[in-house]
Amino acid sequence: MALGPCSEEIQKRRVELVETWSKHLDPLLDLLFNVGTVTEEDLSFIKGGGCSGERDCLRTLLDVLQGRGEEACRAFLYVLSSDQPPSTIGRPTLFPQNALREHLQKHKDILAKQHGPANYLSMARRTSRPAEVDAFTDISFSKHVGYLVPLQYQHEAAVVGDPFRAGRGEARRQGETCAFGDVYQNLVSASKDGVVLLSGVAGSGKTTAIRRLVQEWAVDADAHKVVLSMSFRELNLITEPQSLQGLISDHYSNLKPILPDLMTSNQSQILLILDGLDEFCFPLDFERTPKCSDTERELSVGALVVNLIKGNLLPGTAILLTSRPHAVNKVPQLLVRQFYSVLGFSPAQQRQYFEQNCSSSQAAAAVWGFVSSHRPLQLMCHIPAFCWIVSTALHDGTSCLFSDMVLMGAAPRESRRNCTAETSDDKSNDPSSSEPDTGLGNSPAYSRPVTVTEIYCCFLKSIVVFHVGGCMEGMHLNRLQNAPHVLKENKAKLRSLGALAFRGLVERRFLFDLSDLCAFSLESCELSRAFMVEILREDKASLTYEKSFHFIHTSVQEFLAALYYVLESFSGSNPFSGLKPTVGMLSPAVRKHLVSFVNKLRQPRHLLRRRMKKALHCGESHQSGHMDLFCRFVSGLLVPKSRFILDGLFSAEPRPQLASCVPLPSATPPFVLQLLRSQLLSSSLSPERQLNVCHCLYEAHDPELPLRLNRWLKVLSQQVSGQCDTVNKDWSELAFLLQLSPDLQQLNLDAQGLDAGGLRRLLPVLPLFSTLSVAQNPLGPEGAEVLSAALRSPDCQIERLWVVSTGLGCEGLRVLTEGLKDNHTVFDLRMAINRIGDAGAASLAELLKTNRTLRDIRLRDNFVTDRGAELLMEALMENTTLEFLWLFDNKLSRECVQRLKEFSKSRSGLDIKVCY
Repeated sequence: MALGPCSEEIQKRRVELVETWSKHLDPLLDLLFNVGTVTEEDLSFIKGGGCSGERDCLRTLLDVLQGRGEEACRAFLYVLSSDQPPSTIGRPTLFPQNALREHLQKHKDILAKQHGPANYLSMARRTSRPAEVDAFTDISFSKHVGYLVPLQYQHEAAVVGDPFRAGRGEARRQGETCAFGDVYQNLVSASKDGVVLLSGVAGSGKTTAIRRLVQEWAVDADAHKVVLSMSFRELNLITEPQSLQGLISDHYSNLKPILPDLMTSNQSQILLILDGLDEFCFPLDFERTPKCSDTERELSVGALVVNLIKGNLLPGTAILLTSRPHAVNKVPQLLVRQFYSVLGFSPAQQRQYFEQNCSSSQAAAAVWGFVSSHRPLQLMCHIPAFCWIVSTALHDGTSCLFSDMVLMGAAPRESRRNCTAETSDDKSNDPSSSEPDTGLGNSPAYSRPVTVTEIYCCFLKSIVVFHVGGCMEGMHLNRLQNAPHVLKENKAKLRSLGALAFRGLVERRFLFDLSDLCAFSLESCELSRAFMVEILREDKASLTYEKSFHFIHTSVQEFLAALYYVLESFSGSNPFSGLKPTVGMLSPAVRKHLVSFVNKLRQPRHLLRRRMKKALHCGESHQSGHMDLFCRFVSGLLVPKSRFILDGLFSAEPRPQLASCVPLPSATPPFVLQLLRSQLLSSSLSPERQLNVCHCLYEAHDPELPLRLNRWLKVLSQQVSGQCDTVNKDWSELAFLLQLSPDLQQLNLDAQGLDAGGLRRLLPVLPLFSTLSVAQNPLGPEGAEVLSAALRSPDCQIERLWVVSTGLGCEGLRVLTEGLKDNHTVFDLRMAINRIGDAGAASLAELLKTNRTLRDIRLRDNFVTDRGAELLMEALMENTTLEFLWLFDNKLSRECVQRLKEFSKSRSGLDIKVCY
């Protein structure tokens, strides 16, 4: 057999190699073993039990390499390609720089290919833009030193639908808003080590940020780091002890030649990314896990992660962890150098996303116009994943929900105009027509989605009708007309997919293996490929690949689980029956038929009510909030409108959907609303769950929501005398209801018994009002922290802030001024009767030196003495924009009052109101 060029070279240089390298046999063998050129059996054979000399061992090594073939010989010569003397083998200078650059460039190319922009369902299939860095829409972040544990009230599901970033302002009270470039520079360009934690709700863009980071690093010639990226989903598949070096070698086999050098002497050049800490199924015990600094020692995967985060393994390495908010406290706060929060899309970024991801500018304009006109949907679109779901649901600008508008004739349009006229006449005579609009009225345009459930129904329908089986160009209307039949044909598979999703949700599992899919007959199902992502992991022992799967987004898993739950409940089956092992003498099939027969004897409504109660109980019993969105979807799927969208799944005989004359029932079953309202009034329900019940009522089209908001507004405006005690002041409910009424400009909370805790529940909406008055409430310094967070919000619209008699004190004012330093909207600040004293006046004086927005400050009766007044005058020497300063009823001497008046006269445009 002919020898390859490398084998021939070794044969020609055999005498020279034995003479030169026999004295350095041990480091040479170690290096060849680390790069996988020789095995443990080879080492034992080469050394001959310790009886052979070094020259004989090297000769045996050369024989082994030539027996292995050309690839092994090439690796051996590569190891020897250093210009350094043999004594330096294994040291940082082993590899020439040009060879190192070649390996790193290859690594960049591989990682860039693996981390390209996600393109589920080929939504951008008609765009000619390549998958480059500019394909990513900008996402906003906030940063902190160390991390802040999420507030108890703020579960992840509760922020769905909150105004952009306002609901997270409290957690950012010591942070600042930043762009992606800041994150990139901190991780890739800066020579910093330690743990950086990136937190964000599901779908907020954490993994997308990782993809963009890798893409930019791959084209950045000046990057100082070598990026290694793994997901916790992949680490979950490792059940046997493994060394860190072996783990990275398996994951990045292309780096084997340089990995030992990189991990031993160039650790500061490594950026290790671990994505999805919340999905890690192994415990992280930072107190009792033994310390390990040996990268070749085999450990459990949990111990590996702990020692990496603590800096025992690869000290000096920068580590980026991503996680959903509820799991950030798995990592001790002292171990986190920098904390970033993903804030999602601003309205401008939402519009940019639609322009980049829709097939045409007309489609993008149609989608954005629809979303921006429906506030609840726009609030959800602050989560990037929801923008993608909306893009899919409103396919090509023509939603499945718009089918009644596509081929509508003149008669139906005339009918709808008449209906509109009649409705308008009725409203003009109805005294309650002045109630705030929440978007849930019986609008003639009944087909437009106004709830999250309806968008997800449309999303499901769009995938099944237009994506599964391939999109047939030019057949949009025909496929839409046939949609009910398509849904009916796929009902069994959708039910199985929902059962898998429900099982995972109850067991809190987001990663499934092939046996899970086989249990539901989904292993070769085209629907499962549309809704799930496949992960492959090589099993070197059996030379096979292990498959794992996860849903394209956790909210999609929750929706499919809710769909399964409702379908089973309507059919009289128990959704939980598939989660419990069969007990007794009956076979599963016989048991199922028997249970179904018994359920049919019961009244369906009572059975459905029982199932609904159980679903809400699931939400109550999980304080983490991970079942909240499931409960909302269950509530929304009980609305006839949602079932109309998915006609074919619920009805026995599906109907064509191309005529607006198809009657659509608008009333939600009364027992659903009664059950949710009773839940809302329950004294045992936590505030977090109460807020979620409000979301459930919205999804269920509760007609009382506008009435409840109107009653709240009457109470707050003091129009309802003597009823303040009878109204249940659930501030979470008020915050939710205020989100549905974007036209309100003033929020008056004077004398409502509002404390800091209640104010914190209102935080999502506080920045959205031009006038915010919280006078005569016991807020204290804790309430000042909430107000400061609202003032820091990028969406802050507060122009008038009135905090009269709220017990701020000097500490509360200091906290408030910290928020005002970053605020550029408040010009009217009224804070009489707060006992701020001279210390508070000093904080306010420091603020006035830099703030150029405030025009009117009122400090009546605040125990300010001559010293405080002097500090204020000193600050006003620099501040030339303040117009009014009220200092009535303070502890000022006659001389100080005189100096203040003279100072006011000397400054044009400044009026200091003071008396002795």
